[in-house]
Amino acid sequence: MKNSSLFYILTLSFFILSCENNPKENSDTSGLPYIGHHDIVYEEMEGYQPGDTIYHSVPEFRYLTQDSTYLNSNDISDKIWIAKFFFTHCPTICPPMTAAMQEVNRELKDNSNEVIFLSFSIDPDRDTPSRLRTYIERHEIEADNWYFLTGNESETHKLGVDGFRIHAEANDASPGGFAHSPNFVLVDKNQNIRGVYDGLEKKDRERLIQDVRKLLDN
Repeated sequence: MKNSSLFYILTLSFFILSCENNPKENSDTSGLPYIGHHDIVYEEMEGYQPGDTIYHSVPEFRYLTQDSTYLNSNDISDKIWIAKFFFTHCPTICPPMTAAMQEVNRELKDNSNEVIFLSFSIDPDRDTPSRLRTYIERHEIEADNWYFLTGNESETHKLGVDGFRIHAEANDASPGGFAHSPNFVLVDKNQNIRGVYDGLEKKDRERLIQDVRKLLDN
């Protein structure tokens, strides 16, 4: 009974801590929240001490880029990421989302060595590297720090929902046959999600830019 009570107290404490935007137990001073599930360390383990918080992180991934080369997340693990999900024949929100991300990219052009933009296609059967290049040309995108990525469809949908915490899936009832979030996701250099922003809302984009700069100054 005593052990059960202790377990209950620890579990309750976990949920209270998980719901708060606690700063990480390190040198992070950005003031930004950590998005996603939190775990509390109760026993010493590699890199962690009891009482430390383990925050949700985006899992490793490997995708084909518009240049027909593979991008592994480990290759950009020392960068800040801004990610979205899309598909090239999207008849609704994708074009304005792409224009909005261009705007954010331009505002952060002085930080292009530290900030990476990622656009994951949720329709890889059609979105081949050559089609992605055509899409880039059509939208007059000129940014060396922006990757358009294509890979396994089901894994991409899972990466959206479980990894980046935004909606992305095939949906016959949606225009173009796919449904996805209009959100941009901000990921820090530890692959922790630090913000989710409506890419179609100017105030959210301005907040995203401010938050990126907070991470850069951290």
